[in-house]
Amino acid sequence: MRILIALFLSVGLFADNEIYIDQTGDNASIDIEQLGSTNIIGGVDAVAGTMTAAVLNGGTMTLDINQIGSSNKFLTDGIYGTNFTGFFEFDGDSNEWNFSMDTSGLNTADSNDINIDVSGSFNLADIDIAEVSGASFLDIDWIITGDSNDAEVDIDADYAKMYMDIFGDSNDLTFIQSGYGASSSDRKYFSLDLDGSSNTMVIKQQSTLAADWLTIESNASNSNICVIQNDGGTTTSC
Repeated sequence: MRILIALFLSVGLFADNEIYIDQTGDNASIDIEQLGSTNIIGGVDAVAGTMTAAVLNGGTMTLDINQIGSSNKFLTDGIYGTNFTGFFEFDGDSNEWNFSMDTSGLNTADSNDINIDVSGSFNLADIDIAEVSGASFLDIDWIITGDSNDAEVDIDADYAKMYMDIFGDSNDLTFIQSGYGASSSDRKYFSLDLDGSSNTMVIKQQSTLAADWLTIESNASNSNICVIQNDGGTTTSC
């Protein structure tokens, strides 16, 4: 028996490039490009036209976001489901990316492939994925090229890998990777290529059964890099 699942997508457009999204249903494919000026995709107290939402709920979802020039904000109140593929490009000016995926633990957040490319200006990012080892098979590739940079990443997963390249300017990274792990065969990888400027990095891998792998290649600058790997699954301060 074949079941047809309806997709409900509500997109509202306001002045000065503001988008409200509230989507429910599987197999969604959403492609958004914003050129110039304020550029806000709403959620998390979005301001300007007082948008809310930016909630996406469903399996096998593809989201392609391009924000080019001016304020550039992508603010989610939540992305829920499995088999998510995301492409995010932010080119110039203020930049603010708040990505929250299944932090309630209602779904598994499994099999997600996320690609981020940030070029220039103030660069702020906050990524929070899964809760209580909810996620498996995460693949995140992230390039930040230039200017102020500031990234906070919190991933709770059994099996995950993240590759991050930071090319220059102020930098400031907090990376926390945790998760119990279903077995000793589970793995978490984090690869960081850091090319210069002010730095200051806190990296914590605090799994229980899963093995943690870390690679850092640094062309430093003012540096201050703290790394903690803790098999007990508990956090320790730098």
